Amino acid sequence: MDLAGMVNSKLISASMLALIIVASLSSIVVVSSDPQNGTFTFSVEGYTVTGDLTDAAIGHGGSVQMLMSIDQMITTSYGTVHITGNGAWSGETDFQTFNGVIGNVAGTVQACAIFACQNADFNGNGTWTGTMIWSSAAGSQGSGTFEGTLLFTGGQINGTASVPVSGNWTATFGP
Repeated sequence: MDLAGMVNSKLISASMLALIIVASLSSIVVVSSDPQNGTFTFSVEGYTVTGDLTDAAIGHGGSVQMLMSIDQMITTSYGTVHITGNGAWSGETDFQTFNGVIGNVAGTVQACAIFACQNADFNGNGTWTGTMIWSSAAGSQGSGTFEGTLLFTGGQINGTASVPVSGNWTATFGP
């Protein structure tokens, strides 16, 4: 078997292992949703940043998990800013309200003007709250607010810069 064949078979094996793990964990979930099932927004320096909330799930006992991701290009009067990042939202619900924490937030910001780009990495954490409603057409839906802090570091930043953020979120947890 050539190198390409070995690499492809290892990728297939890793993919199958991931699929088996996900399938075995999916039996734990009571309520789950479509892959792209929510959004969150916040403003920084007058610009709105929008991200996705995916894999929203309510487990036994009301435990809640959602994954967040950001991949947004913002055009400013100075150039473009590309923001990428991800994190995890965890918490609990009493099937009327939500509360939880946001953790493992990590990402990169690249700002480019005419001929030069600057990069900064960020990490962060926060808290989120909200309320749940249910409809026979849409299933369980949640919405609320969040707040947190992003800590920026990078070659172009001397030391670190802390930026507070707050915004809104919505998610559908499926029928």
